[in-house]
Amino acid sequence: MQVKFLCLVGALALASCGSETAKPKAAAAPAKIPAGTYEVTATVKSLVSADKTPVPTFAKAGDVIKTTGCVGDDGLPAPELFATKGDTCRLENPYARSGRMNLTYNCNRPGKGSVMTMVDGSYTADGFTGTLEGTSSFPGDGDFKLVEEIVAKKTSDQCTAPAAKKA
Repeated sequence: MQVKFLCLVGALALASCGSETAKPKAAAAPAKIPAGTYEVTATVKSLVSADKTPVPTFAKAGDVIKTTGCVGDDGLPAPELFATKGDTCRLENPYARSGRMNLTYNCNRPGKGSVMTMVDGSYTADGFTGTLEGTSSFPGDGDFKLVEEIVAKKTSDQCTAPAAKKA
């Protein structure tokens, strides 16, 4: 009886061996964001007034905004990937290493004032994802807080736009 029990346990142990397929390891993230052209799809999650004035009309929750721009050889995304057209931006204290990125763009909106744009996310060899938070500091009315979810796909290894300028 004990022999049969031991044989049964041994057969079950052998039957369970190799039943799981080996999972391929995920590719390690590159040391920096790969240079090239990227298409960013940003979905507006919220846009609210920060000074109790009417909410800005350039976007509303649910809007999808597409932009195209470049990541330079230095691995830093150019402002046009995230900034509103016409804004002049400087990249300040960028961090983009080993799959993580945290970027701050100090932008000036002509005729209005300052807009700080922060992007926090992750990247792979094929693109990046994250959350963008923008806040304005205008001398008059119209301050806002913006939150977007971003997804960027690399579309080309070639880049025709200039790389980001560091502060």
